[in-house]
Amino acid sequence: MRAKEIILLIFIILAGVTFYHARTGKLDDIGFFIDDYFIFSAKEFIYEELQEIEPPFPPHFQVINAHGDIEINGTDEEKITITFRKNIRRINEEKAKEISEKIKMIIHKNTNQVTLSTNRDELRRKNFETHFKVFLPKSMDVKVKNSYGTVKTSNVGNTDITNRHGKVIASDIYGELILKNSYRDVEVKNVRSDLHLESKHSTIFVSYIKGMTQISNKYGKIHMENISQAVKVDGPHTEIFGQNLAGPIEIENSYKKIALYEVGPTKIIGHHSKVGVHGAKGYLDIKDNYSKVEVNNIRGNLLIDGKNLDVLGKRIIGQEISITSSYRNVRLSEFSGKTTISLSHGDVVLEPSPLTHPIEIKGKYTNIRFSWPLQGPYPFEARAKNGDIKWGLPDELSLEEENGVSTIKAFLQEKDKPSILLSTSYGTIRIED
Repeated sequence: MRAKEIILLIFIILAGVTFYHARTGKLDDIGFFIDDYFIFSAKEFIYEELQEIEPPFPPHFQVINAHGDIEINGTDEEKITITFRKNIRRINEEKAKEISEKIKMIIHKNTNQVTLSTNRDELRRKNFETHFKVFLPKSMDVKVKNSYGTVKTSNVGNTDITNRHGKVIASDIYGELILKNSYRDVEVKNVRSDLHLESKHSTIFVSYIKGMTQISNKYGKIHMENISQAVKVDGPHTEIFGQNLAGPIEIENSYKKIALYEVGPTKIIGHHSKVGVHGAKGYLDIKDNYSKVEVNNIRGNLLIDGKNLDVLGKRIIGQEISITSSYRNVRLSEFSGKTTISLSHGDVVLEPSPLTHPIEIKGKYTNIRFSWPLQGPYPFEARAKNGDIKWGLPDELSLEEENGVSTIKAFLQEKDKPSILLSTSYGTIRIED
């Protein structure tokens, strides 16, 4: 027989066996499962049990589960109430009821902890889900281990959640929150203490955290709002948004956008990351490359260091402004502070506020356009090697040319005012009124 005929014969035999078991209600006796689920359609049957635990209670409550949802709510009542729901997929109700009787809720209580679990591992075929809904005193600490289901907690104490491949919703946590998951969304709101969150391939929303926040997420999104203490984010290939973050803030990511609004002292390390910071108090330290940085309404020192980095800044007031880049442009307006800019193979455009500190620009293969600030004059010097200087002010100046270097000087008698030094090579300097 040829190979195609052999394959066709095997397929016909398998189809016949499947049809026979389906008609006789024995489909669950053969191995047509993928990841514990039926390949072929089956009906879902639901069974519920209720259990109540009376005090006294130990300080900790733990749930160990798999393939199901868990909801834990803190209340003012001094009792623990557990609803145990079993969602079972079988060909008929008789088969479902048979397996339901085998699935057990297990409660273990000692002086330190109440542990809630199931006997799932004892069953051969696991084409079912187990769900828990728990009400307990809101002072209790909670620990959850789950997978492939949603975990929700609210009004509880210190909380530790591990939910592999499952969504997590945690709110009104009266202590520390430790959370691990992947591939599903995370929502966290109102945590009274620290937050430690580790995920990947997830969309994360975090708000109203009163302690330190530490987030690690890969290949996803992070949205943060209203955090009153330090924030540290490690997010390679992750888009990051933050608003009303008191800081200090440390963020590191790659290849995705970072957007921050109304933040405290901030340090950003990006790689091919578009960065926007709109409203910051305290220092702003950015290291990035092969992208664009846009900052405005900054009150504090501004440090930007990168290559192939386009920089756009507006309304910056600080003691120090330092920018280093290459192969892109730097444009600043309405800025004040000791300003140092080093750029190669790009253009610099400056529109400063009245000077409070010196300005020094160094360029290579760079054009510089400088708008004269108000409340002048200021001591001024410009040097261009193998380039031109265009003086657009009506005031007199001195001009020197030697060995391909043109130098102009003006207002040198204004010794008590901040100075301006512009220098470039293979480019043009323009001074405009």
